Amino acid sequence: MFRFLKSWRLSATLLAAVILLIFLHYLKIILPLEDTLIRIFSPIQYRVYLAGVKINDFYYNLTSRGNLVDENEKLRNQLVSLAAENSQLKIKLEALDQLIQQNNFLLENKTNAVLAKVVGKNPEPNHQSLILNKGSEDGVLIDYPVITERGIIIGKILSVEPHSSQLLLLTDSKSRLAAMIQGQNQIKGVVVGEHGLSLKMEMVSQKDEIKEGEIVVTSGLEPTIPAGLVIGSVNRASKEANNFFQTVQLQSLIRIDDLIVVSILTDSL
Repeated sequence: MFRFLKSWRLSATLLAAVILLIFLHYLKIILPLEDTLIRIFSPIQYRVYLAGVKINDFYYNLTSRGNLVDENEKLRNQLVSLAAENSQLKIKLEALDQLIQQNNFLLENKTNAVLAKVVGKNPEPNHQSLILNKGSEDGVLIDYPVITERGIIIGKILSVEPHSSQLLLLTDSKSRLAAMIQGQNQIKGVVVGEHGLSLKMEMVSQKDEIKEGEIVVTSGLEPTIPAGLVIGSVNRASKEANNFFQTVQLQSLIRIDDLIVVSILTDSL
C-alpha cells in the first residue's frame, strides 16, 4: 500500500511539473532557459539526426541492392528465354526458306519428291551420313538422290527403314557419282568424296580443258539419278605427267551443317 502511494505521488509530481512547464512556456517566462538548452543540446541533436539518416540510407541501399539482384536475375532469365525463342525462330525461318526453294525447283522441273527432315548425323568421323525422317512407307528407296535448294544434290539414300532412311553424303569416301561439266557433255567423270571433307572429280581425260568456276552436274548415267543436278563448282584441275586422267577439285555450293529439310527425288527430271 505504501509503495503504491509513493508511486502515485511521483507520477502526480511529474505531471504537475510538465503542466507547469507548458504553462510557463506559453507565458514565455522560461524562454531564455529554453534557448540556452537548445544551444547546448543542438550539436548532440544534429549528430543523432545524422546517425539516423545514415541508418536509413544503409537499410535503403541494402533493400535496393536486394531488389536490383532480383531484377537482374529476372532480366537475365528473360534474355535467356528470348535468345532461345530467337534461335528457334531462326531455325524455322531457315527451314521455311529451304522448303520454298526446293518446292520451287520441283514445280519448275515437274518432278515428284518426298520432303524429309534431317533428324540426325552419323557420329563416326569417317562415315559422312545423315538420318532422315522418311522411309520405305513414304516411297523412299535405296540409291534415290537427295537434293536441297536449287537442285543441288548432296548424296544418295544408302539404307531404308519403314519410317527413316540413311543418306550417304557425297563427301563420304565411299560415295561415287557419275558427273559431267555443265554445258560440255563430252567432259565426263566420277565425283568421289575426299576424306569426308571435300569433293573431287576423277576419270577426266587429260585432253579435256577445264576452267575454274565451271559447274559440275550429274551426267544421268545412273538409272536413279537424273541429269543436270548441280554437284559443285571447279576449284582447280591437276594434271600429272604420264597419267591418262586428271583430277578436278570441286567446291561444294552448300553447307551440310545448315541443312534442315531436304527433298528425296522419286522420279527422273
